[in-house]
Amino acid sequence: MTQPRIALAGGGTGGHIAPAIALADEISARYSKDSVLFLCSGNPLEREMIGARGYRLEAMPIARPGSSLTSKTRTVFSLLTAVPAARRALKQFGASGLIGVGGYASLPGAMAARWLHVPVVLLEANSVPGKVTRTASRFARACYAHLPLTRKLDCPVEVLGNPVRRAFLEAPGKSAAREALGLNAQLPTLLIIGGSQGAQALNLAVIKALPELACYKGHFQALHISGPADANPARQAWEKSGIAHQVIEFTHQPELCMAASDVALSRAGASTISELLALGVPQLLVPYPHAADNHQQANAEYVARSGAGILVGEQSLSTSRLCELVARYVVLSSARESLSAAARLLSRPNAASTILDRALTAFGFSQQAVSADEPIRAAA
Repeated sequence: MTQPRIALAGGGTGGHIAPAIALADEISARYSKDSVLFLCSGNPLEREMIGARGYRLEAMPIARPGSSLTSKTRTVFSLLTAVPAARRALKQFGASGLIGVGGYASLPGAMAARWLHVPVVLLEANSVPGKVTRTASRFARACYAHLPLTRKLDCPVEVLGNPVRRAFLEAPGKSAAREALGLNAQLPTLLIIGGSQGAQALNLAVIKALPELACYKGHFQALHISGPADANPARQAWEKSGIAHQVIEFTHQPELCMAASDVALSRAGASTISELLALGVPQLLVPYPHAADNHQQANAEYVARSGAGILVGEQSLSTSRLCELVARYVVLSSARESLSAAARLLSRPNAASTILDRALTAFGFSQQAVSADEPIRAAA
């Protein structure tokens, strides 16, 4: 069989890049790294994450859209150069198919693939499909969704999960992960994570609550991924509280941090959710209220309805509420056990393999053995 050559178009944020890398790793494991091409915006995060894996990356000259009319207009006009650039890259690569992984950077690749009659499939990680997914669904053969979608698309939709990197599926146990991070192997551990760069609202809420949380000193420990801006204030507040902790600005091993945790206080980004689910970590989800189409709210609502987490509105994340959550779900074990069990049931650890099987079929290649994880047909 001819080796497929698959382009992965999109990125912009870690939430789009991480599942794309998981798919690339699956492709590479079956064939080789030569079978993969990333079409991205070329921002520093993309270059760091993708470059570290040794994959070929072509940067598209697409302008990042902002909230202003001027910014949106600039993005539209940048397509005039980004789409031909993507077309040249796809032709040179000899693409068999393209997987749009979401984000503004996926549109030039998807449009160029259509121009070249290269088959396109889409990956949608959020409950609310983004604008690019909605646009590209008009000519895509299928969309593979992480969660049931709240809006209809113009192509068939299957709920197959969100690809997670093998590192999450092969992560060490809690005790080993805690020891590797310099944490107490026995203490219940709260992970505070707002994304790759932290989340200021979460950081400030935790810092404000620490004088009250100090009464639980000796009953739990914290692993706080703060981002660079709030790292020093967070360290000072944790030190003053006397609670055992580690504050880190950024990690290249999120799987180790999640594996060490009993509960995560987190934003509701799709990739973070899928990674925590893969490790059975209960989630106290605080959706970012200004996310596009309020998609984090929809993500969190689905996880909460499934019994794998608790939805906490940002406006209600008071000191008293945070103390209540820590007492019930971190210090005590009984309440979090059912959340953890539900998280593992909701997880789809074979999503990368299943999605690649479906994509290969859409691209005209014989399908590999399908995962035992049965997909849910989405009504979308």
